[in-house]
Amino acid sequence: MKSRWIVGGGDQLGLAYYAWKQARQDEDVQKIEVPQGADYEFDLSVFDQLNPETGDIFIAFDERFGNFKRMELFRAALARGFSLGPLISASADVAQDVVVGKNVFIGPQAVIGHGCKIEYNSVIHAGAHVGANSHLRASVWVEPGVQIGARVEVGAHAIIRTGAIVHSNIKVGKGAELGWPQLYSTDVTDKTVYDIRYDEPIYVYGS
Repeated sequence: MKSRWIVGGGDQLGLAYYAWKQARQDEDVQKIEVPQGADYEFDLSVFDQLNPETGDIFIAFDERFGNFKRMELFRAALARGFSLGPLISASADVAQDVVVGKNVFIGPQAVIGHGCKIEYNSVIHAGAHVGANSHLRASVWVEPGVQIGARVEVGAHAIIRTGAIVHSNIKVGKGAELGWPQLYSTDVTDKTVYDIRYDEPIYVYGS
């Protein structure tokens, strides 16, 4: 029987593990937590115990550090020759022409309109709605219930929190975080953070 290793940590690890168990009952699905040290560095030796010829990997980690920790695990698995297919919930409504990249998670009751492109390592949680012809670049994080209009472009490593509504034809910049529960009707520049703890957006400049 082919193995499917769900590798990562936190709540997202359990969520992805049980989703795979339900979706792929013909596979030997195993959950593998990656240890982290006090400096948040991963112990990547867990990959050395797995053989890419006998199974595939799915990386499950949350949005901490701007999605870069999840990306770190994703790249480590790729470098070792593992296949990382997407996981699309059986109850998600995904149009036939949607392009879905490696290691993408699309949760229950999510709706992805026609012509969309969801790039690798992105996470779209339960009940989120992505309008037609929208483009989510790599390592985007979309929380439950988020509403994204048609023809929206979301930059790599962006985070869109529950309660956010993104108007059609809007561009959300790379590394931006939409944390205020409101309608976003104008473009959001790169690395702009709308944090509910503050009354004004935070603008991050430089590399």
